Amino acid sequence: MRLISFKLVLKTLIIFLATLAVSASAVIDISVEKKSIQTQFEPIIQSISQQLSTHQQKFEQDPSAYRDFIDQYVRVHWDAKSTTNALLGRDSFKAVEHSLQRKLVEAVDTTLVRYAFEGYEYYTGQQFKLIDVAVSESGRMGWIQVVMESPIIPDLNLDILLKRTKQGVWKAVDVRFKGITYVAVKKHQFRKILSKQGPEALINMLIDKNNNFFNSLCDAVEQKGTQPCRM
Repeated sequence: MRLISFKLVLKTLIIFLATLAVSASAVIDISVEKKSIQTQFEPIIQSISQQLSTHQQKFEQDPSAYRDFIDQYVRVHWDAKSTTNALLGRDSFKAVEHSLQRKLVEAVDTTLVRYAFEGYEYYTGQQFKLIDVAVSESGRMGWIQVVMESPIIPDLNLDILLKRTKQGVWKAVDVRFKGITYVAVKKHQFRKILSKQGPEALINMLIDKNNNFFNSLCDAVEQKGTQPCRM
């Protein structure tokens, strides 16, 4: 009996020590991922602040210049497919025909660009700083917290949800403001249209909204022929 008890205690101790080792390894991995996120996104946030403040007048007068800025500093770091997947729900998105999946992602991507233009109307010299990073226990999801410092209104915090790709690159998939995410706000509308009218109706709805916005924007500055004014 004593031998059995000793073996049982020894086995339990080995399992416990192995668990501690795995936990320590996970902590190290998370720490590494947090550092990776900060290293990747801190210069991006700083560049966005600098570009917006330096070229504010140019961006206001030239939609194509602002679109180039978005392409260089925002879109390349955003995973529009994952955002679309979250908006529709994983199973619903997979059920959509592949060619329509691609069109949906393109429509959502352009919609996010439209939001960037709509939001720029409220830009008044705010500066953006990365102040915190969080990573899930799995190491596959994370958040960065960005503070918007304004000369005329109280500072505001903006959280950006990140996802690590299979290639190990972190990309944004959602944004949270005052506890509410973009996906949470829009997913019910997207899923209702998808279930009742189908993917083509959802695609056409997004395209119509985007085209109407950009056509009005580009008409106002008498600019056609380049992005976003060739839509």
